[in-house]
Amino acid sequence: MSKIENFLSASEEEEIVEAIRKAELNTSGEIRVHIEKTANGDATNRALEVFHSLKMDNTKDLNGVLIYVAVEDKNFVI
Repeated sequence: MSKIENFLSASEEEEIVEAIRKAELNTSGEIRVHIEKTANGDATNRALEVFHSLKMDNTKDLNGVLIYVAVEDKNFVI
């Protein structure tokens, strides 16, 4: 996977982590954000690959949510 360290500043990343933490306090859902340079093809298919590789389909209540972003492709999938 590509490294996207410069896409978000450290403070922006912290804000996202904190927002996810707060959201997860009010739901049984598990939320993850995955950012890559490119999907190298169809973003939906790549998001599904990432979803399964992160075992988001195996969360306690089977309600995992992945926010997938392909930066250079300007695509995202939820």
